[in-house]
Amino acid sequence: HVSALLQTAPPHGRRPASSRPHAAARREGGAMSTRRQRKLQTLTCFFWLVSAISCAVLLMHRSTALRVLQAGYQLAYGPQEEKLVPLSDIQDGLEPSNPAPFKTKKPRAGNADVVPANAFSEDSKGSARPPPPSPPPAEVSPPASAAAGGEAEGTAAPGDAAGGAVKAPGPPKYVAKYGFYIHAYNMPAAVIHQVRQLKKFFPRSPVYIMSDGGVRFDGLCKAENCTFMLCPPANDRWHPWPWFRRMYDAAVSLNTEFLIMLEPDNTIHGPITRHPTHDAGGLRVPRRRFNREYAEKLAQEVKPGFKWKEESMEAGLCGGSYYRTAAVLDAFSDESIARIDWNLLGEVCTKEVYSSDFAMPFALTARGYEMWPWEDAAQMETSTTKPKAGSGPADAAIKHYGGAYPGGKPTYNLRVEPADEKLFKDPLSKHKQFNTNCQVCYNLKTYTERFGSDQCTNHLPFKYSKVMKQRYPGR
Repeated sequence: HVSALLQTAPPHGRRPASSRPHAAARREGGAMSTRRQRKLQTLTCFFWLVSAISCAVLLMHRSTALRVLQAGYQLAYGPQEEKLVPLSDIQDGLEPSNPAPFKTKKPRAGNADVVPANAFSEDSKGSARPPPPSPPPAEVSPPASAAAGGEAEGTAAPGDAAGGAVKAPGPPKYVAKYGFYIHAYNMPAAVIHQVRQLKKFFPRSPVYIMSDGGVRFDGLCKAENCTFMLCPPANDRWHPWPWFRRMYDAAVSLNTEFLIMLEPDNTIHGPITRHPTHDAGGLRVPRRRFNREYAEKLAQEVKPGFKWKEESMEAGLCGGSYYRTAAVLDAFSDESIARIDWNLLGEVCTKEVYSSDFAMPFALTARGYEMWPWEDAAQMETSTTKPKAGSGPADAAIKHYGGAYPGGKPTYNLRVEPADEKLFKDPLSKHKQFNTNCQVCYNLKTYTERFGSDQCTNHLPFKYSKVMKQRYPGR
């Protein structure tokens, strides 16, 4: 047996030939295992790298991330009407038949039905708002008849004299088709010239002048039969809350079918011949676009299916723009403005969204109203005879001027005639003591403490987010 075993045993240190394939397989299996481990390590490193970058981005934009998470939670579990679609960017006709009213609060009526010229005086201590007029009708139809020069009056259906029955109410009665709202601060010669041009071409249209804590035009309105309102200084062109309230008050006081907003650099060249076709309209700004998601989401709550058209975005709402009064009383009310998340707009965009030129398109769109370029307004830039390409016709009734206009803006070159010096006064001393020429600095509490009431501003409070305060400190 020992001999047999010795004869069959392999030489010392060698394995049977049959075991060699198994060794090769084990070596190949070990190499594959090593490659799998390396792949796993690579994927793990990549995962942690992506996680670290994501965490850094979230920390840098924690406020935006929080809003996205909140929006996602509301999308999954919350009611549909509370979902928010964040706005992502901002760059430099049909009308709603009857926008649905608020379901939570009844909009407050206006408070500037009749505003006396001496609403503020040098020794004024501030007072409560004047009594509000009756709420505006829910549905507004255009007046039935039109007068010469583009003016018209609506008529209410009278009661039946014979039987004493009351008929269904007709269109609201307006004093004229157009009323003019002049937003002013200084430039008295320009304002005086503007009012006289309006009286020349629109003798039946009322004129309302609002001064943002600046020059007082009491004497001018007494002489030219217009309405003057001196509001506390708020730099409202950069703060939507006083801006919209003052325009709302002007619409109530004017009581016209359309309100036309003017600034001192506008010039009037004749009666309006191309009448409004939409809820608002202004200078054409070719190729201007807004990000529409957030505004459309709000609009669709009151007008399902509403879309913000690209041509509607090209309507520049600056001096020389028109607004349907019914749209102003709805979209610019305190409650409508408080419904908009202005911090969201400011954080995702820039502070420029608070400028009136951008804030008004958002506010109107958020209530389902539509704007359109107006062919009776033109922008003058580098030529004294030809408007900027695409901005309006040369024979437009109202013109607006840019900084490149040869010789400067025409009305800014005017000088006050000696006979007109009695038509205006310097700003109040209590208004001059506050430096309100700032941006991202509005505060309702400070406003009421300084001026004694919340007159001329939104009575609902607003507070800037921490992100806005950090991004624009001391502006």
